[in-house]
Amino acid sequence: MSAPDYPYLTATLGEAAERLPPELAQPLDAAFAAVDVPDPITLQGCLQRIRNGDGADGQPWRGPTLTPGQDMAMARAVRAAAGLSTLLEIFHAAERVRVDGGDEQQIGDGTREGLLLACRGLAEYVELQLHAA
Repeated sequence: MSAPDYPYLTATLGEAAERLPPELAQPLDAAFAAVDVPDPITLQGCLQRIRNGDGADGQPWRGPTLTPGQDMAMARAVRAAAGLSTLLEIFHAAERVRVDGGDEQQIGDGTREGLLLACRGLAEYVELQLHAA
């Protein structure tokens, strides 16, 4: 089977694209070819977008206009700050349970210490990223 004369139009219309006059099919196929189709949601695509510096909301960083390196540092700082807030909420809830909850609800000293160390590490990382920007 040979390649269609108008691949983008054929992908849209199927075999009906071959029945269109060339003066109509050619500009339509060119228009379809010019459309910027977003990457499909794949693991590899998501990892690449994450590496390219998306913000805490998963969307590309849209902060003030900075250099590409500063954009990436700010995106990393925003993501780390969002993670820090989440860890602190969990740590706060664990502390409330430690004080007011029953023994069966306790998370243990090791886990509490791990949450505290994770918060400290993320706070230090945020500071480093803000100084890099």
